[in-house]
Amino acid sequence: MKTKLMSSAALMILFNAPTYAITPITNLEEVEGVTPKVMEPVSSASSVNDFSAASGDDLILDITEERKEEERQAQEARAEAERARLAEIARIEREKREARANDIYPEIYVTRAKLFSLYDDEHMTFSFYPETSGWHLFQTYGFTDTVMEIYHNGESIVNAGKSDGDDGIDNNELQHKYLEAGERYVVQVYLEYWTVHGSMLLNVRAEDPVEKLWDPLTLGYAKKVWLAPTRTHFTTKFTPKESGWYNIETFSDDEDTVMEIYHPDGYSMVAAGESDGDRGVGNEELQVKRFEAGKTYTIQVYMQDLDDEGFAWVHVWRSLREPIHMS
Repeated sequence: MKTKLMSSAALMILFNAPTYAITPITNLEEVEGVTPKVMEPVSSASSVNDFSAASGDDLILDITEERKEEERQAQEARAEAERARLAEIARIEREKREARANDIYPEIYVTRAKLFSLYDDEHMTFSFYPETSGWHLFQTYGFTDTVMEIYHNGESIVNAGKSDGDDGIDNNELQHKYLEAGERYVVQVYLEYWTVHGSMLLNVRAEDPVEKLWDPLTLGYAKKVWLAPTRTHFTTKFTPKESGWYNIETFSDDEDTVMEIYHPDGYSMVAAGESDGDRGVGNEELQVKRFEAGKTYTIQVYMQDLDDEGFAWVHVWRSLREPIHMS
């Protein structure tokens, strides 16, 4: 049996014919020899558009508006939470400022040491508020045997047995502690029990972060460097804002350092034989020099020939009395 293929014209008529809505047959009499009732042609495009207009557009619009409202409320909630967070920070800072203003103890600063005298079982107590978070060194200078405690929130942060550790010059104290900026620390200094009287200096200095290593020295801030055979010296500069006497000091982990200080005119300000004078802690250096405001001085720190390698600090500070004459 052969199947006759439809012509292309017939196919076009078939697929492009208008769509008719057919009424369902409800009476069997209509089946035999009766042509089904036919409705008027309905446009396909019109059908689709009517469907979309009836249901789709309104539904999408509603969902979009609902999501916009949810996002707006979420943004308001986040903004309110941020306002509450900032308000809490401001409240804490305000309370800290008020507490600092009403502090019962005098403050100490990294820019200048405190000079005081003690008798018998007297003690001197100071408050310290770090400007930056990081390592700080507290050190006493004097002829007497001193003891030091450092408190934070009422608890001592000095290691057990190290309050009278004598890690400074002779029987003086030196504490190396990590402190948080803006927090209150209480530093207390008193005499060893058998000491009757003594005058002393209390100095605190901060350690610059690594990223500031190559910046010029700032008064009260120390540079921490690694000295080794492959790195024979460290050079830094200092420009004072005020003319006067300054203390230039090195400190290290049981190493022997050497220090040179050069005037802006190029000559060394350190006396012959005093570059390794060992006037600081152990075999470290401590020089007292007069600097002129606005002039830039160069400071070089070396490792002594007999030592191999290790960390060393160098810093500049001021006091009302020369620490060299108190040790």
